[in-house]
Amino acid sequence: MTKQNSPKLLRLLRQYKNYILLGILLAMTSIAFSLGIYYFVEETHAEKAFWHKFADFLMTFGETILGAGLIGGGIGGSINFIFEELKKEEEERKEKLKKEEEEKKEEIKEASEKREKYKSFRREMQSKLQHAHDNVELARILLKSHRSGKTYGEQIRNRIMPSLISLQDFRRELAYVEDKQLRENLKYLQVSLAYLIAYLSVLIEEFEKNYLTISNLQTYQDDLASKIRTFYMEIKESEIESSKALEKKKQFLENAEGLIGKTDVPAHIELVWHAIEELDYARDFIKELRNEKWERSKYNRYFLQHYKHCKQILKTQNNRVDEVLIAKNDFKDNLGELLRIDEKKEGELPLTKQDSLIRKIMEKELRFDFETCKMLPKTETSK
Repeated sequence: MTKQNSPKLLRLLRQYKNYILLGILLAMTSIAFSLGIYYFVEETHAEKAFWHKFADFLMTFGETILGAGLIGGGIGGSINFIFEELKKEEEERKEKLKKEEEEKKEEIKEASEKREKYKSFRREMQSKLQHAHDNVELARILLKSHRSGKTYGEQIRNRIMPSLISLQDFRRELAYVEDKQLRENLKYLQVSLAYLIAYLSVLIEEFEKNYLTISNLQTYQDDLASKIRTFYMEIKESEIESSKALEKKKQFLENAEGLIGKTDVPAHIELVWHAIEELDYARDFIKELRNEKWERSKYNRYFLQHYKHCKQILKTQNNRVDEVLIAKNDFKDNLGELLRIDEKKEGELPLTKQDSLIRKIMEKELRFDFETCKMLPKTETSK
């Protein structure tokens, strides 16, 4: 018997001690009764002979229990039984350990799968955010470089609008976040994302209001350039013409604007570009990120800064919030507004157009007037 099995043996003996004691008590009682009969009853009459036979039976019964049960096969059977029980318990213990190991492996596997799922979600959101930012930045570069109404229309339609839709989809997907760590910073992420959407929204609203005028000016500019180019080529090719006819064409070229109306044409035919620069948000979009006083442009303050904040929160490692940014009064106010809107969604009252954080940012911080699609002066309040 090993030291490891000794405690188990003692435990089994304690477990079955009642049965062992009952067997011993039964055997001792039978023997005691048998001895009592032998001592007190004499074997002289037939009735007394019966009691002696009964005493013999009790003696035999007691001896059988003691001899066969305890001394002989009983001991062997008991030992065998004990070892069988020990073996059974050992198997149960091993099975339990195996089951616990399998459950632990399954838990580790599930935890690993969850981590990969969360990382995958973060990477997917980062990719969407990065793609939107790259599109917006490329639109800004091309608009500054080409300086035309055609480019303005193309970049708003092909880059700014798709970026806005992508960010709106991104915002909806945040409702299904399972990552506990990301959920802790979810409200901060939602507020910064609202800033991105608000900035692109004012660009698009301004575009929709003014693009027809820009497009017509672009057509005018292109027609004027075409007419001037045509007359210039005719002059170059008119060597065979009389000097009088040539002089008339030169005079006609100098007054080319009279062909399409009396309009002052800016130098280098930049009529469309001047019109675009008159648009409040388009002008802010294409100007330098900081002015001579080192003040941020609205594009820098409301788009780029919050893009970086969203990206920082979505990192798979070293993710955090911008403590300086979230401590600003405007950000804290918007965070409170977001919580108010969320509470109202869960209630019975219907949401109105005023229950929109994006609209609030457009009106209060970007100073966007929804009626005129222009920027209100700082002294005026939004409607």
